[in-house]
Amino acid sequence: MPLYRISYEKAGSARFVSHLDMISTFERSLRRAGLPVALSQGFNPHFKLFFGFPLPVGFIGLAEFIDIELIEDVSPGFLVAAFNNTLPPGFKVIGACLLKEGLPALMAQVQGSIYQLAFDDSRFSVSFETLQGYLEDMMSMEEIEIRRRKKDGKSVSFDIRPGIISLALIRNNGRRVIQMDLMTSSSLNIRPMEVIKSLELYPGLGGLSDFVEVSRCKLLAEGGQELFSFCLDPVE
Repeated sequence: MPLYRISYEKAGSARFVSHLDMISTFERSLRRAGLPVALSQGFNPHFKLFFGFPLPVGFIGLAEFIDIELIEDVSPGFLVAAFNNTLPPGFKVIGACLLKEGLPALMAQVQGSIYQLAFDDSRFSVSFETLQGYLEDMMSMEEIEIRRRKKDGKSVSFDIRPGIISLALIRNNGRRVIQMDLMTSSSLNIRPMEVIKSLELYPGLGGLSDFVEVSRCKLLAEGGQELFSFCLDPVE
């Protein structure tokens, strides 16, 4: 059966929708649109929807992904229109394509994320150049130790430095934007707020995590490949 990949935005009030509620939102949208979605087997069949790494509540998603298995072929453009006619405000499908056969699951394909963390230029007294120096200093470190809480509730030391690919600082309309290229995979998943918490240890940046607006701009496959690069046809 054909497998389609869609990319969507999650912004505005939708950024406060949890991952589980978001799954329900897309299922309702599929029902309203009457799309021919494949169902799983068993006593409690459900739509065959496959999501990427969950986006934390409060984060903006500019290019999130879902794979959807259908029981018949449809036009990717029709799929985009069907979703956008039935999704609530804050959600917008921005592209779709038919995938090649035999690919790993979407979650297994994802290996990295690009984040942007923005805050007002006037919020902190630290100069642009000083903050840029802090980021360069972090990139020069061999280890960046944080504390992570395990599922059993125990707190353990964890080195996030191997999963930080790059850190950069830019200006955008009176705001400073820290751009992070981070590992995002089942073997090594680095959270942007962990990087910010480490950055707060530098002079003048205490409380930074309370003021940043976080956007996940991209999810990437191995080698930095775009997730739409596995399509059979051009994205619509």
